[in-house]
Amino acid sequence: MNENKDYFKISKNGSIHTLSDRIPFNWKELMIWTSASFIFLIWFLGIGIGIFVAILTLIGYTFYRFTSWIYYTELKIDEQTGKITRLKKILNRTQKTELIADKFDPTRFEYSELTRSGKTKFLMNYRTHKNNELLILKNKADKELIIKYIAEKITGYNNA
Repeated sequence: MNENKDYFKISKNGSIHTLSDRIPFNWKELMIWTSASFIFLIWFLGIGIGIFVAILTLIGYTFYRFTSWIYYTELKIDEQTGKITRLKKILNRTQKTELIADKFDPTRFEYSELTRSGKTKFLMNYRTHKNNELLILKNKADKELIIKYIAEKITGYNNA
């Protein structure tokens, strides 16, 4: 099972379900976005300033996408043992492993609404004796997808 999104990825390997916020590094997307940015900025700001601003934009966007591809978080839920683990990774190497809970309980997930840059996002929490902030979800559709995935694939509950 593999459900690709541009902001997170859900996969299953045996009894372990993985939710990852790694953004794929796509050269084609990078070239299209920066080319459009170059054309628009040169047209809007003029040749000299436009090229300067376009180069700064290219460097900034490339740095952002490369960083989000290198540094990411994975949430692993094991169906057999019931353990939930959060892994902080850099270039596919685990830098930090944190056990969130020994027994998985889907009712402990909470989704807090966040407003950033005029957009509504959701913070995925797992409540134990403390708040465990796991992932930031881009929109309500992503939140609903994760809720449905947990209900149907991990806990085996189906609304139908």
